[in-house]
Amino acid sequence: MYARLVTTHLKPGKFELATRRFEEKIIPMLKKQHGFRDEVSFFDKEKNESVAISFWDAEADLRKYEKDMYPEMVKLLSDTFVGTPEVRRFEVANATFYKIHAS
Repeated sequence: MYARLVTTHLKPGKFELATRRFEEKIIPMLKKQHGFRDEVSFFDKEKNESVAISFWDAEADLRKYEKDMYPEMVKLLSDTFVGTPEVRRFEVANATFYKIHAS
């Protein structure tokens, strides 16, 4: 399993708009992607910061999403961001919910 971590800084006063768009637009689009498993999002209203972690069955699924869909999602949220989101990829080593354990 693979994880994709995206960190962004939100414009002041855009917290509610960003969370609403995430729920109404981004998550439904993610659910339609092949290999998508889950999305966990964290928003710190006081620091205007967000972190989103998506989980994918295979690295190929994650990369296809990055190429085909991620640019569209950035457009949907671009008026809520300050700067460019930072994106990192990881192979999942441990997860209690998904019953993944380090080898």
